[in-house]
Amino acid sequence: MTNTVLKVALYPYLPDSAGDNYESLLQFITVEFKKIYPNITLLLRPISFDDDFYNLVVLTKWLKSDGSGYDVVEVDTELLGDLVNAGLITPQFSLSHNHSDWHSAAATAVQFNQAVYGFPHYMCALFLFTRNDKVASVNTIDQLIDALGNTSTNNYRLVGNLASSWDLPSMWISSYQNSISSGNDEVAFALHSYSNNSFETMSKLARLCDRIGEINHCLNGTFNGTNYEIPALLFARNQTAAMFDYSERLFFILKNGSLDDYQNVKMIPLPTGKLRNQPVFFSDAFVFRRNMSEDVLEAARSFADFMGTPRMQAAVVGSGDSPGSIPRYLLPMSISAYNEPLLANNRFYQTYFRHLTGLPYPTIGLSNTRLQLQAAILNYIN
Repeated sequence: MTNTVLKVALYPYLPDSAGDNYESLLQFITVEFKKIYPNITLLLRPISFDDDFYNLVVLTKWLKSDGSGYDVVEVDTELLGDLVNAGLITPQFSLSHNHSDWHSAAATAVQFNQAVYGFPHYMCALFLFTRNDKVASVNTIDQLIDALGNTSTNNYRLVGNLASSWDLPSMWISSYQNSISSGNDEVAFALHSYSNNSFETMSKLARLCDRIGEINHCLNGTFNGTNYEIPALLFARNQTAAMFDYSERLFFILKNGSLDDYQNVKMIPLPTGKLRNQPVFFSDAFVFRRNMSEDVLEAARSFADFMGTPRMQAAVVGSGDSPGSIPRYLLPMSISAYNEPLLANNRFYQTYFRHLTGLPYPTIGLSNTRLQLQAAILNYIN
């Protein structure tokens, strides 16, 4: 039979469980895929944090319809609508396609204009990490202030990164969603018509990072960029009462903390709203370049389906490529993945992640408004 070559660029922002620059992960995926599809040669781009998967110029080059880049690129679905409007990707199947095992937020995140433009891979959300039962029981920003104390101290009460032009607006979206009574359409609309009083909750969150006589490290860039692991290190070393970050930062906490942390660390969705505390989910998805030949298109769909199986979902998020390693603590988009051996007995997956429900982030608008939003929020906070 004819051999088909498939070129894929995987999303890079995940823990390097084996500490081998992701070589074991890439080899695992390649070998397992070859077992099922021996007539497809899978070429995976080396994973590097230096690759900017949020740069539309880069994504445009990679998704060229002539095949000079990649056939499949894994993207953050916050950019999905931008890729559609740029004419880089086309719908992959109708809404009637069977995706009953997909988490509802992931299934929504790959839709744009009533069509499905991608295959979801994995998810994450913003969480509050703590060892304190009172802190772990809050639902709103005001309850969090009460639990952590409403006056500054010499010690860290809360750490996390508020200096990112992607993270800060995303936190505000989550806060907004949890402070209004209506749905996702209003959140998407709010990206373009926000009012400053909606930033009050973000100001309250930032003030929890204040220390007496100290510069606010959440706001001044101390935890941004290459220093993104510092909050997890502070929390692992018991130098702060709480930390906010993505689910996968649990990998760094357990890697650098005590053995007791597996039982003692507690997690809740980051409580920044006024009414409720429901996570807003980030999703990554595989999108395909235009103008594929039939054999390459079939190979691309086979790869996306393969990566979406419960077994492969559990393998990626649970570090199955490197037995004995700490899980990556990304969230599987496959509901059935929670039943897989790698995750079935994991305290965090079963207690804190398995039953989470919520909406996805908007699939268009943030890339164009994030800098303006960041400036407006910071101006309000300061």
